[in-house]
Amino acid sequence: MEAPAIAPAAGQRLVRYALAAAALALAGCGPITTRPHTAAEWNACERGADYMRVSPCTAVASDTRADPHRRAMAYVLRGAHHAQVGQYARAMADFGRAIRLDPRYADAYVQRGQVYHERGAFERAVQDFNAALAIDPNLPAAIQSRDDALSGRYDYLAEQLRSLDDALARDPTNSGLLNNRCWTRAINDDDLDLALADCNAALEQEPNNVEAWDSRGMVHLKRGEFQAAYDDYNRAVSLRPGYGHYLYGRGIAQIRLGNADAGRADLANAEQVTPGVTDTYYEYGIEP
Repeated sequence: MEAPAIAPAAGQRLVRYALAAAALALAGCGPITTRPHTAAEWNACERGADYMRVSPCTAVASDTRADPHRRAMAYVLRGAHHAQVGQYARAMADFGRAIRLDPRYADAYVQRGQVYHERGAFERAVQDFNAALAIDPNLPAAIQSRDDALSGRYDYLAEQLRSLDDALARDPTNSGLLNNRCWTRAINDDDLDLALADCNAALEQEPNNVEAWDSRGMVHLKRGEFQAAYDDYNRAVSLRPGYGHYLYGRGIAQIRLGNADAGRADLANAEQVTPGVTDTYYEYGIEP
């Protein structure tokens, strides 16, 4: 089952320190160039001078001869701007570039964790905040943001499960509701035994419920039961051929089983027919 879109929470929880303030200076990505950046461009990027100027941080980030940490800072500053205006894909791309340039740059993990939090990917947010704290155990933004993400994850999950419990109390054999509760637990790593029981019950009621086959495949992946995961995703693909979400899950299962070539072919096909599915699975805690 593919998760519903999650609207950004009221009041963006972006990190409010010097990096986020400087991000306001950015107006766009601008063209990629390898020319050396100037001191003025770095100052404008770092201090947020004159937001109407042409993307000073892009000039810094694109300077392949510059210090990697400075380039990473520029990417984070630009990514923070993208996040502020709701351009989350661009923001995540910039934070990822920053981390590749400087894996010890704690603020890059904090900023990326903030975006995961906004999108409801609480587990991924916590992982990024933990990564930041492993680098700098006293980083205030990481400490507070981690607490917020843990609280948000608990509150969101409790609310979703309470609503599903109430609905199932009124309609205990509803296959769709059973699947929804299975999926909610699966993507939140919350009692995978109960998740599996719900998926099994959903499929008993409706054997061709393709979303329940998908959900149970996710449960089996997270339980390390890769053959069972492959079988479930393969059934989902047979019921709805060419759907990227199911292809991706099957590909992951095949890779875990040692069938790397077939698995990566599934991943490539999945990304082609459903762009962004790789990032979606990453938010679920599943990576190739």
